[in-house]
Amino acid sequence: MAASASGRQRGVTLIELVVVMLVLSVLLGLGAPSFGVWIGNQRLRTTAESIVHGLNTARAEAIRRNGRVLFETTDASGVSSWRVCAVDPGTLACDSAAPPVMVRDGGEESGNARIGASTDGALVLPGAFGTALAPGDGVPALVMFDGLGRLASPAGWLNTVRFDARDTMLAAADERRLVVTVSASGAVRLCDPRAPSTNPASC
Repeated sequence: MAASASGRQRGVTLIELVVVMLVLSVLLGLGAPSFGVWIGNQRLRTTAESIVHGLNTARAEAIRRNGRVLFETTDASGVSSWRVCAVDPGTLACDSAAPPVMVRDGGEESGNARIGASTDGALVLPGAFGTALAPGDGVPALVMFDGLGRLASPAGWLNTVRFDARDTMLAAADERRLVVTVSASGAVRLCDPRAPSTNPASC
């Protein structure tokens, strides 16, 4: 016997498929800008955390060796590429006779994220974090640690004490700038200038 019309399975019509695709395209169009901002800010965090990792590696290595170790950013445009190396006592630069302790090329994963840096100790005081450092300022940046894990300060040397992770393509209202500071004792801290003062992560 033939199946009744009411028992037949009904498929999706072309009109229903077009309507669903139209709704999805509208939703994607609305969400794309927010997703782009989220991606940009995630890259900022990756960049800032990379700087923290490099600084902590240099400090730990200086303590392990009981000697001076240098953290050095290696890109003049502010891309977060860096290296950690033993210090040549004669030049206060990386010892070319020894292989670097660690190297990072941050070009691919950084996207539009760039760092700005400063040796000005006044810029790590409370209330100074509202003003952002421009991407590319103060780079290449140098931080030297001594055998006790503190900032080394040979004659004529200025350590970078602040790094700002920025995104050159995000609007100021969308950018979640992050700041990395280095204290005289060698302690490295990552903070968020936009976090409320009650938040431990605030600057």
